[in-house]
Amino acid sequence: MILEARNICKTFGATVALNNAYVQLRSGEVNALVGENGAGKSTILKAIAGVHSIDSGNITIDDKEIEVANMKEAYANGISIVFQESTIDPFISIAENIFIDRLHEYGKPFRGINWKKINRDAQEILDSMESDIDVKKDIRSLNLGQWKLIEVARALAYNPKILLLDESTAFLNHNEAVSFVESVKKLREKGMAIGFVSHHMQEVYDLADRITIMRDGNFIMEMEREEVNQERLEAAMVGRNIGDKLYPERRKIPAKEVVLKVENLEVENQLNNASFELYKGEILGIGGLKESGGDAIINAIFGAVPIKKGKVIVEGEAYSQTAPAVSLKRKISLLPGERTLEGLIVNFSIGDNIIMSAGPKKGVLRDKKKENELIEKYVEQVKIKTDNPNNPASSLSGGNMQKVVIGKCLATEPKILLLNNPTRGIDISARQEIYSLIRGLADDGMAIIMLTEDLLELLGMSDRIIITRHNAISKIFEENNSLTEEDVISYIV
Repeated sequence: MILEARNICKTFGATVALNNAYVQLRSGEVNALVGENGAGKSTILKAIAGVHSIDSGNITIDDKEIEVANMKEAYANGISIVFQESTIDPFISIAENIFIDRLHEYGKPFRGINWKKINRDAQEILDSMESDIDVKKDIRSLNLGQWKLIEVARALAYNPKILLLDESTAFLNHNEAVSFVESVKKLREKGMAIGFVSHHMQEVYDLADRITIMRDGNFIMEMEREEVNQERLEAAMVGRNIGDKLYPERRKIPAKEVVLKVENLEVENQLNNASFELYKGEILGIGGLKESGGDAIINAIFGAVPIKKGKVIVEGEAYSQTAPAVSLKRKISLLPGERTLEGLIVNFSIGDNIIMSAGPKKGVLRDKKKENELIEKYVEQVKIKTDNPNNPASSLSGGNMQKVVIGKCLATEPKILLLNNPTRGIDISARQEIYSLIRGLADDGMAIIMLTEDLLELLGMSDRIIITRHNAISKIFEENNSLTEEDVISYIV
């Protein structure tokens, strides 16, 4: 079976998302779509899956044109998609999330849902993925990576012939990602045609049989996996050679001026007895496995989770409890780990999202002139790809959504910036831009804590490094002079 999407064009207002784009998917193969954020990768997958209507072009299966005006028609043609952004409803069960569009099939007359049957069917799918998820667990007790696996299970529940995966590993930890990749390989072996989008090049190299490169909504080229090397691929993605300088040069902090101090901090079931200092003008990296304590540190500082014990001292003022609104007044801002659930209101405009926490006023009224100045400033500074900040945030690629959240944080003019995986789901060119921005902020005196699960990013960007393991700090590296992965890995696992 061969699916082809030919000459696909799609615009959102004045924004050209796809311009005569092309992709081909074959049974028993993985075609990885790569390109910068905004290249059109997600958009063409959504067009194939019936999420977006196309302006022109056609989609065929074995040379027979198909209609996919909506997702129902896509399912009927054997096409399922797993979105980059979370679509989990935390207030219903795991099984209900998996069969969300088919709950009527599990109804009993006058007796509601047949829980025995729906749980059994859901568990069979989860077990086939080797997910280790118990369908009877409270979904709110699971992490974001497990939520993503549930979304994959939802797609597989339709028994598709064609599976579209849009950044499906972005929120998975290492073990979950390895398990996920193995599951995808098994689906390929069973003859499924798979379209796969990822910014993790190692995943692309491990999984892809073919690679389709897109740029600015255009199809650039398709290559067999054997033809690909890193330099050629990156040059095709961005239209230039990236070079070796991914991380900006670190400078020596002239004076260790403490702006934040954490003493014996505890968060129930998440963190035990953490103590450290943060200096003006530094990037303090936090590394470790997911849910090993790093998230608890930055969330407690910001007030997103309650502090059980200990205190935080900011510029001489101590607190043992706080709230996000109070933290913003203290000039502390947080970039959350999940942009659409925690960082954005995707149906609001780009501009409204940027100024949401800043709220410039003229007396008791909104200061529209100041708002527009802030929007213009941060669209330019963070390099958000949009022709109009009045467009909804949902019109942007995942990477540009992330830039909007960064702009939202900076619009509050923080002295302390807390970053939770700031380049998750971001292409290599945009990473360079964000790394340069973060380093520039630190050079201008901002104090930054950067939590990241990317070990190379941790080593490349941090002035000092904290490692967390089993809900505690296992090591603080006071200097980051030529540290290697081997130097830190023993403190992580």
